[in-house]
Amino acid sequence: MNTTEQKLTEFMIAHIPDMTSEWFENVYTSGVGVYADKRDSAAFTELRELNRIFNEAITESIIGKDAKLEKWAEEVGSSRNRTGTPLYDVIANFSIFKKIYYRYLNIFIDGQGNDVTAKKVMEWVRVISSKFDEAVQLVTRTYIKDYERIFTSQQETILALETPVIKIDEQTGIIPLVGEIDTYRAYKLAESSLVKASDLQLEYVILDLSGVPIIDTMVANQIFQLCDSFNLLGMEMYITGMRPEIAQTSINLGLDFSRLVSFAHLYQAIQYIRKKEEKDAGKEPGSVMSLS
Repeated sequence: MNTTEQKLTEFMIAHIPDMTSEWFENVYTSGVGVYADKRDSAAFTELRELNRIFNEAITESIIGKDAKLEKWAEEVGSSRNRTGTPLYDVIANFSIFKKIYYRYLNIFIDGQGNDVTAKKVMEWVRVISSKFDEAVQLVTRTYIKDYERIFTSQQETILALETPVIKIDEQTGIIPLVGEIDTYRAYKLAESSLVKASDLQLEYVILDLSGVPIIDTMVANQIFQLCDSFNLLGMEMYITGMRPEIAQTSINLGLDFSRLVSFAHLYQAIQYIRKKEEKDAGKEPGSVMSLS
């Protein structure tokens, strides 16, 4: 390290508190997230420390130290995601701080007179710019990765809540489906309903499609597989509520629902199961519970 770069390093590190304070005065916020907190909050105390770490890493890169930012970026990206801070705010504040950092670099250069060559300045700018770009990329990658993980977890929770197995007696449960069923949702339906039905020790499961507007070949295949899986677990699955337009579309697509026992209405399936239970028990068929 030459004397000028040593002076630069000492100057920039000595002015870290000043740069951070100036950044706090100019920080951008869309009104939500960590940047919207009060400047004397615990969130900004954390920001100050993270900014110090980043500032030192940038400065040390000028003198050839390959400061690793991965761990720092993971903490920043996860924190911004956890606090609901928009990614745009994060990137905007990188840009704001970058301008502040360059301004202090200019202050140092102006104070050195002719001791700093244009070539040396260009080299410093190249290294600093590269380090800022690296930091933005690492933080963005962590932010998006965490966001996708949280989104997937929330989506799976919602899907699980959307496909309940409702137990109506000791042996029978209903799975009421509402809305469009894509391949992923059909897969999660199969995964969760098998576990729930098994936990409830059911013998009969009614898959009610009265709230489903359309079914494609992939979803139909999932339904067939679900029926086979229930059979392997010793449970019988019946389908109710298939709309006429779905039935017609299924025929046009060559889907064969004939191997699945289906009923137009939920009541009919329950009546069928009641009579089957009475027959299996050796009793005369009695009256059937009304759902109306």
